Amino acid sequence: MKKEVLLSFLVILLVLSAGVLAQEISNTIDATTEKFVKGFVEKSDIAKNGEVKSVNSVNQSNLPDDLEIKEINENNLGIYEVNFTDEVGFPKKIFVVTFATNDFKKKEAPMKNVQNLYFGLSTESSKSDYLETSTGVKTGEQIGYVMLREGSVTGISSSLELSGKGKLLISVYKNGVDTGFYNLIDSDGKTAIDFDLQSENVVTYSPGDIISVYVQKSGSVSWNNVVTTVETTN
Repeated sequence: MKKEVLLSFLVILLVLSAGVLAQEISNTIDATTEKFVKGFVEKSDIAKNGEVKSVNSVNQSNLPDDLEIKEINENNLGIYEVNFTDEVGFPKKIFVVTFATNDFKKKEAPMKNVQNLYFGLSTESSKSDYLETSTGVKTGEQIGYVMLREGSVTGISSSLELSGKGKLLISVYKNGVDTGFYNLIDSDGKTAIDFDLQSENVVTYSPGDIISVYVQKSGSVSWNNVVTTVETTN
């Protein structure tokens, strides 16, 4: 029974033991192909710790009867005789079959548009309130960054100086409503930072939605020099 080799992958390497092919050998092989085949053999367990001596092309029109290759364009198929020595210096021979096709297309990842919205407060405060935009405008239920496209809030980070004892909850608001996505900072009398990331489609927005940031305090804590960044992805 004839063996059928049906190859459908982008690149397939098939190693045949010496003696299988009654082949006609040609030394015509380009440097790139020779380097590829040589590297494959030397990195495999076949020629482990050995050395490739030569790589030669095999005439595909002179294949043995017990090996039949169907449905493959000859231009896409390469058969190479590889002469090498094993780890103890014993000469050996194998045949490497390669196949390439243009039918496979690279799958491109969808482009993502990531933007940052900047909020802050340079003066000292000790009460729960909205932060300002990067232009110094205080945000609120109806004041903030107006979204132009559908998307998601995927990150928030904050750094600030604070004093006293207590906690700060720095939350992303959409149209004046808490989204539940926030930074939590405990007061210890030092500069504090926090950052959080989340997946897309957890907190979403639509064109016309207003994004703002609200600071809610607990305890007797005051803060200043607040810098908060909200990451959006669409």
